[in-house]
Amino acid sequence: MAGSENEKEVELHSGAAIERDTSVRAFNIARSTISRLEKRIAVLEAQLAEARCELENLRLKPPAPQPVQLDPRTTALLVLDLTRRCDDPRLPCHKLVPRAAQFTRDARDAGVFVAFTIINGQKGRPEGALPEIFEPRPEEPIFYTDSYSKFQGTELNDALRKRGIKTLVLIGSAANFACLYTATEAAQHFGYEVVVPSDGVVSWTEYEHDYALFQLSVLPGGTSRNFRFTELSLIAFSQ
Repeated sequence: MAGSENEKEVELHSGAAIERDTSVRAFNIARSTISRLEKRIAVLEAQLAEARCELENLRLKPPAPQPVQLDPRTTALLVLDLTRRCDDPRLPCHKLVPRAAQFTRDARDAGVFVAFTIINGQKGRPEGALPEIFEPRPEEPIFYTDSYSKFQGTELNDALRKRGIKTLVLIGSAANFACLYTATEAAQHFGYEVVVPSDGVVSWTEYEHDYALFQLSVLPGGTSRNFRFTELSLIAFSQ
């Protein structure tokens, strides 16, 4: 009996020892695994921080707006394609129309020459009419063209030259189409100083909006020097 009890006790101690050894090994394996995971996480966090830095460097940065003082006698305001189609609240230009109209009235009151453009395909259609909020006057011309550049197929440049215009303020839709191409041709081919208020032009997306302004700011051959970037509230007209 005594021998049998001793054998049972030895077995119990052996089992407990094996269980402790197993637990220790499992703990060490778990600790080693956690350590490797922590190192891997640290590497991934560093890679993520680097990727974020690269994305920030790649992100388009439109030029910062600056105050602008303009001579109304040699300045023209071009309102690009802000028609009754903008009555549709789904369109980006819908929210632009009220502030564009207010700026147009202020510029007109200061003696600035005002002109409008409308997509030729909308001519004579309800969506091709100017919103009444702009209060257009008979002496303010409307130029119709399907080109992105509003100088193409119109007498816009002749009208500006006739009035001794040297500076153009562009507002309207879209920043990455009508504004981008009209502004580029105005500066590159005709030598106008072009003022672009960032809150006076719109596009479908923020990226398209910022891309257009960025592109104008980096045009080669000295063309970019003809541009001034601002906001509507930062534009003043000298008396």
